[in-house]
Amino acid sequence: MGSEPPEDVLVLPPIPLATGRLLRDDDDRPLAITAVELVVSTEDGGEHRIALVPRHGAWWAPPDR
Repeated sequence: MGSEPPEDVLVLPPIPLATGRLLRDDDDRPLAITAVELVVSTEDGGEHRIALVPRHGAWWAPPDR
């Protein structure tokens, strides 16, 4: 990544990216959420997963992002 300006590198905000503990399935039944991930696709066809961290009833970016 040496030549990209720092402002072009992905940074996640220091705010919750999602809230909630349940997700409804196709039959409208509640399912408990155990993990939330942000999937980032890159131009080379790769996928990078960033696991969000549960904190204070919300899902936050990990501290190193």
